[in-house]
Amino acid sequence: MLGPLTGAINVALPLVQTPSLHEVRNTLLFEFPYAKDAIDFALIGLVGRNTVHFRPLLIVGDPGGGKSRFARRLGELLGVNVWREDASRADGAVFGGTDRRWYSAEPCHPFLAIAQGKSANPLVLIDEIEKAATRSDYGRLWDALLGFLEPETSMRYPDPALQTNLDLSHVNYVATANSVYPLPSPIRDRFRVVKFPKPAASDLEALLPAVISDLSRERGLDQRWVSPLDDVERAAAARSWTGGSVRRLRRIVEAILRARDARASRN
Repeated sequence: MLGPLTGAINVALPLVQTPSLHEVRNTLLFEFPYAKDAIDFALIGLVGRNTVHFRPLLIVGDPGGGKSRFARRLGELLGVNVWREDASRADGAVFGGTDRRWYSAEPCHPFLAIAQGKSANPLVLIDEIEKAATRSDYGRLWDALLGFLEPETSMRYPDPALQTNLDLSHVNYVATANSVYPLPSPIRDRFRVVKFPKPAASDLEALLPAVISDLSRERGLDQRWVSPLDDVERAAAARSWTGGSVRRLRRIVEAILRARDARASRN
């Protein structure tokens, strides 16, 4: 169990320095032009800070609006390691660490995020937190989170696998949810809550460059070699997408680019 963690145990780990927030904001506005208020809300807690650390953030919005991708890109642009936790598949015993008496003993996941990124202030992304299991057989994720979200307890977290206190007070937490109503009030009270909007049809022109850039990265291509959509292609995208899910827009643009590639290969 300790093998992959030796670089983080009894070692003074660095804190990632806060990058230029102006540059981070501009990049996020390019990728999420419809979410200016959410971007500013997320970054305001970093103003004046030398290292990346902010109060827990809960991003709430309808499915398909890009909440999870926004949270991931926020961490990447801030330069911190991003550890993603799928709340629907997690429980308190897993997230909070498994006692070393068990063969499957594992430290708490915030410490694994620290060890993975080799820095003391990673970002733990808890996706769809409202879908965490409500059964208490192995402890609810919501209950386990409380000890990590409070500065006093996170500074001396008693890890059940390592059997020692860990200082996890610099870890950043971002959660996403479609609605806050299933969440117990102690969890809601510990997060700053921001509404993440869905784009409208009028945002199409602003979204297309970011979508093409993202698809180019996934294909391993330099965006400079991928031409913007022409008038016919943009009209086709506008007919098929009338706002709403960014995931659906990505699929539409991907289909248009595939059709373009097919035409080019025939010529």
